[in-house]
Amino acid sequence: MISKSAFLAGLQCEKLLWTRFNARDLIPPPDASLQAIYDQGREVGTIARRLFPGGIEVAAGLADPDEVERSSQLALQAGRPLFEPGFIFEGAFARADILAPAKNGSWDLYEVKGVTESKEVHFEDVAFQAYVYAGAGLQLHRCFLLYLNRDYVRQGNLEPQRLFVRKDCTREVGELCRTIDERVAEMRRKICKPNCPEVAIDRHCDTPYECPLRERCWAFLPEHSVMELYRGKAKGFALLERGVTRMIEIPEEFSLTENQRTQVEAVRSKTPRVSKPAIRRFLKDLKYPIHFLDFETFSLPIPPFDGLRPFQRVPFQFSLHIQPTPGADLVHHGFLANGSGDPRPEFMARLREAVAQEGSLVAYNAVYEKGVLLECAGALPALQPWVESLQPRFVDLLQPFRAFRYYHPAQHGSASMKAVLPALTNWGYEDLAIRDGDTASREYLRVTFGNPEPEERDRVYRQLEEYCGLDTRGMWQIISALRDLV
Repeated sequence: MISKSAFLAGLQCEKLLWTRFNARDLIPPPDASLQAIYDQGREVGTIARRLFPGGIEVAAGLADPDEVERSSQLALQAGRPLFEPGFIFEGAFARADILAPAKNGSWDLYEVKGVTESKEVHFEDVAFQAYVYAGAGLQLHRCFLLYLNRDYVRQGNLEPQRLFVRKDCTREVGELCRTIDERVAEMRRKICKPNCPEVAIDRHCDTPYECPLRERCWAFLPEHSVMELYRGKAKGFALLERGVTRMIEIPEEFSLTENQRTQVEAVRSKTPRVSKPAIRRFLKDLKYPIHFLDFETFSLPIPPFDGLRPFQRVPFQFSLHIQPTPGADLVHHGFLANGSGDPRPEFMARLREAVAQEGSLVAYNAVYEKGVLLECAGALPALQPWVESLQPRFVDLLQPFRAFRYYHPAQHGSASMKAVLPALTNWGYEDLAIRDGDTASREYLRVTFGNPEPEERDRVYRQLEEYCGLDTRGMWQIISALRDLV
């Protein structure tokens, strides 16, 4: 039985398809990040059902395709919208998100996506469903994608009619359906092969989704492989085709950017590459009191508060270390929202109290913090002049590393703070319970909007404070290390 997910896996990689049917235990379960995406997708689907009043949820809790189809055939007779009906056609099985009655006994098929734009893979998704449904005897009138309207701004209760974009994809689906039968047959032949097919790593490993076998398939790469070239994935694949796996083996005549050449030289010499004049110029622009600033945010497909769009960033925490004068001790200010209300008003008020009227605002990838502030000012217009006054004070600590004015082989091709901090200062995140922004956001949402025990909530809040605090103290450490270099 080839399901929709198996079909899409087969389009991406025949090795993934074969493994799903012949060595399923090699496919890891979804990690916390992917599971969160699945959970959010289910929430979006639930909201979309409001567009179809009187709908029937079909075969809830059932997974066996034959049982699902029997329930769906019975539900068709009601002539009402159906949620997740499933049908079988020649060994292919599909469950549509929504099947709505149309004219003259026909049906409209809807696929709900928790995204803000349609992609080619979504049309393939709907086409497989349409192929199965039509083959099972249903007369389809039109096919639609339902995805989130990026311009919708919540004010009061959710308005599903405005929250979703309804895209008619009947034409695209019709064209794709012509080849589904042949592709399904070819997938069956691949599944039945006695041995797992050998497939070279390539762009398909991350497109349209990151493959669950990626870590296994990429495990052959050595340390400092050609796939670590900075912004050089295409060149990495080209080198692999030539049998070159290590950076130190890259031929001299092979075309590299200046930054990539710096990276290779650092790996060959096993020493960092430093441009002291450039670093001096960068440090010279810093003005005391120096503020080291970092935000943590969450973004959800369904805007939880007024004044928010789908996936708009909501800041819930900041850490601010201030060094008033050269050599002075750091002064720390922090904020972590506690409660299920909109954190932005208090976040902005506390930040305004903590930031001095002068001095540099140092952030790592400062465009992020600047953007969050501007978005907050859009919801809190009285703060617009203050936010605009902060913009020219920002200094982006990413800049010297993105420009490779400093590069250490231990960065492994990354200019992110998670790579730079341990390489330059020997400080790192490995001893923390929360080590990255995605986990911080996910954990905050879990204990703030879920129902944890108070002790669990307090424990996670302490971990969030440790993580965000290290981000800003770490920036001070990086600046101190750069000063020592020059």
